[in-house]
Amino acid sequence: MQITSNEISNTKYMQIYLTKEELKIQEIQDKIKEYKKQKYKIGIFVTGKENYPEILKKIVTKQVELSDNAC
Repeated sequence: MQITSNEISNTKYMQIYLTKEELKIQEIQDKIKEYKKQKYKIGIFVTGKENYPEILKKIVTKQVELSDNAC
């Protein structure tokens, strides 16, 4: 599971990337509910195991690009 969060104009956003199997885990479901209670706008992206590493690489690459552009 990979979680990214951001705050724009006092609105908190969270993106959660996980597999179908991870989404079924109660601990993860509880964590998602906790974020919702904290008023995060949440996007959940479910992927299969076969392309999970590729998606995580894209997430990290995009985060680096965004942080480089923010300076």
